[in-house]
Amino acid sequence: MYKYAKITDATTGLCDVGLGTNEKFYKSVGMSKIDVSQGFDGQWYLSEKINNNEYLQRAAEYRKNIFEKEFFNTSLGWIRREVLMKDGSSRNFLSDLLLQIKAGLEMGINVNILTYKLPDFTRELSDDYIITLQETKSATPEFIQECLMQTVTDWEG
Repeated sequence: MYKYAKITDATTGLCDVGLGTNEKFYKSVGMSKIDVSQGFDGQWYLSEKINNNEYLQRAAEYRKNIFEKEFFNTSLGWIRREVLMKDGSSRNFLSDLLLQIKAGLEMGINVNILTYKLPDFTRELSDDYIITLQETKSATPEFIQECLMQTVTDWEG
C-alpha cells in the first residue's frame, strides 16, 4: 500500500511511515509516497523487502524467540507458562499449578496437562494456529522434575 514514508534502513527496508493525513507535513520532513507493508514486528518496510528470504528468516527467528519466552520444553512437549483456566482467569504454570499437579501424582491421581508441539515458525503464531498444536498428556514424575528444574533455571536467570 502506498503511504508517505522515509526509508531509515536501506538493507532491511525499514521505514518511518506517516499514518495520518497531513501530507504537507510528511513532505516537509522528507517523506514521499512509497509502497510499504507492515511487518511481523509491527514496523513498516518497503513492500519489495517484505518477502525476501532474509526478511522471512528474521520473522521466523522473531517468532521462535517469542514462543520460547511464552513456553518451555519438557519431555512431554512444550508447556505454556501462562495458562488460561476454564473460568477465564490465568495462572502461571510453574508457580501456581506445578505443586498441585505434583500432589495429585503423589495421591495416585492421573493428572492431564496440555502440551504443545513445536510450531512452524515460518507461519504466524496466531491463537488459532497454536491451538492446533495442543496435545493432552498425563503428567509424570520425570515431567515434575523437569518443571522444577525449569523453575530453578528461571530463578538463576
